[in-house]
Amino acid sequence: MAKLGVKEKYHAMTRDLMWEPKDFDMNKVYPLIEKEGIILKDPSRWEDPFRMAYNQYVKIQSEKDGIYHAVRNAFEANDGHAKVVDSRWYEGVKVFATAVQPAEYSAHRLMAYVGRNIPIEAIRFATFNQAIDELRHAQIEIKHYAHMSKEIDGLHNFANTTQNLWFNTVPKSFFDDAMTAGPFEALIAISFSFEYVFTNILFLPFASSAGAVGDDNFAAVGKTVQSDESRHMALGMSALKMLLEEDDRNVPIIQGWLDKWYWRAYRLFSVISALVDYYPRIRPISWKKAFEIYVEEQVFEGLFKDLRKYGIRLPKHAEDSMKEKNHYSHSVMRILDHYKHANLFRGFKLQPDDYQWLSNEYPDTFDRYYSPYFRRMDDHVLAGSSPGIPSVCTVCQVPAEFPDPDNPSKMWTQYSEYNNKTYVTCSPGCKHIFEQEPFKYMQIWWPAEAYLSGEFGDDPIAGIFKYTGLSPEETGEHYSSREHARWLEHRKHLGLDKKFF
Repeated sequence: MAKLGVKEKYHAMTRDLMWEPKDFDMNKVYPLIEKEGIILKDPSRWEDPFRMAYNQYVKIQSEKDGIYHAVRNAFEANDGHAKVVDSRWYEGVKVFATAVQPAEYSAHRLMAYVGRNIPIEAIRFATFNQAIDELRHAQIEIKHYAHMSKEIDGLHNFANTTQNLWFNTVPKSFFDDAMTAGPFEALIAISFSFEYVFTNILFLPFASSAGAVGDDNFAAVGKTVQSDESRHMALGMSALKMLLEEDDRNVPIIQGWLDKWYWRAYRLFSVISALVDYYPRIRPISWKKAFEIYVEEQVFEGLFKDLRKYGIRLPKHAEDSMKEKNHYSHSVMRILDHYKHANLFRGFKLQPDDYQWLSNEYPDTFDRYYSPYFRRMDDHVLAGSSPGIPSVCTVCQVPAEFPDPDNPSKMWTQYSEYNNKTYVTCSPGCKHIFEQEPFKYMQIWWPAEAYLSGEFGDDPIAGIFKYTGLSPEETGEHYSSREHARWLEHRKHLGLDKKFF
């Protein structure tokens, strides 16, 4: 028998694994395949762009795991936690932990759902690999947080906290929305909008910040996770083009999905803007510049320029996101500061170098609209706290407290009527999404409504802490916290507080 070439060997190991059911109709085995209106003529010609067999996949992932765990072990053994530039960095890592780790686990379930419901071999094998990737990411991040919980507050009851914390309804709503969509829409939601458009801006700037402040452990987490994303991005791009090339009737359906899922992913990643601009004391890049590089240049001016030949335009509210880049991180940080008493991560008093950097990076907006708020916090860190928990957007479930980028002195909050009830959204983008599928979002569990209705008991503040697994000492402001005091004591023990002239 002749030796198989690379392409033939790949096909032998990953193709011809499907079968035609004899006793059941294909539409019963795959009941969702025709529900979305997508036309498939010859999907068998679609190829996984990486053409990776399973044994190759396991070998590569094993090597990456070995590299990451070596870095993690060295960091833990050498008191790396005490050597970062400023301990407030770990408040940002807690934000990341709360939002991203549960999202990774949900992504693995979503890719399994896509693979089960699309009878195309190449997509099924690619989504199988990606499902394992996402589970690996979730496990690596949990391992990271397990070590952090020895040194910092807020993560001792991580499973319960991430399940019940109101903040985590944001990633939950995104993935629940995708999981209850059809399989092709779900594929666009995760592989295109989440992975292709926003994954670089999620991991690269924040991982770079980790390296800059001395957190080699988190930098290694970011690098090993991001190393998988090139395959995920390629899957999203090739699947999108395959669907567009199959039939012209697919184009308006896909355009509607791109309109929806661009804005949904953009709002999901809102907190990353604050993590990039505020939490690190040394910042390699601003959110504004990262957005211009990774979204405007690579996606809007690169990818969507290539998609014009299919009849695809920019997502419906892309221009709004470009306007908002000068305000995004500041308005998100203000929201986080308002509710620092109801989260596992704390706010913090800005330092003189923070004001200088933010003013230089955002000369048109920071000093005029946001610096006055944060300076009020200098004298009394709870001056701007809001009682209870916030009113949230019906769609993205981020607090509906974003300023209108065209008129920053006014809120961007929108209102829609459905079945004689008023629903609140945070922006025109979320309003549009709600009005396309109001029946899907009217089922929202609203934390503020639960708070007011007594769901947390007669003493709702105590009820919130019991529900989330936190204590009052784990919330509030960072520099006056017990965590910061312990970090300073740890550094003193290691001799890191000594100065030599």
